[in-house]
Amino acid sequence: MESKKVFDETERLKNEITKEKEKLNKLLKLNLEMMNLCNHEIVFKFRNNHPSKAPIDASYFCPACGKKLLLFKKNNFKELEFKNSKVVSLTNLSLFGTSEVFDIIRNEVYNNIDLYYNNNISTEELANRMEALLKEKQIKYKSPELILKNIKKD
Repeated sequence: MESKKVFDETERLKNEITKEKEKLNKLLKLNLEMMNLCNHEIVFKFRNNHPSKAPIDASYFCPACGKKLLLFKKNNFKELEFKNSKVVSLTNLSLFGTSEVFDIIRNEVYNNIDLYYNNNISTEELANRMEALLKEKQIKYKSPELILKNIKKD
């Protein structure tokens, strides 16, 4: 391909990328507005049980709007915007907050919305149901004692 054609094609692609970025930014702004409108009626709490010095206590995820929050040990849950939410604790599993985990949670809640938003069903029942779905996504550490030992050396 001659240089003129390369210049023309890369310029066309650059302009297309710019247009797509503008569209993406508009969608991200709309998504953020939805997160701000959401009352976060139900949220899921989970943690990665990897031994570490990091002061992260737990992650929280709202399946309705997709908002995610990390709670550090020094923070108080009562200060978070999820403070009035029904919290379904998935802390029997060690989970990373990956898009796959979030998609499983979101799809399960959406497909069973009457169940998850029913105040007559305990959070323990909901947690058991969700943990059964996420069991394969659990991260298991072979030697947590060794990890802790190595961390203490640092």
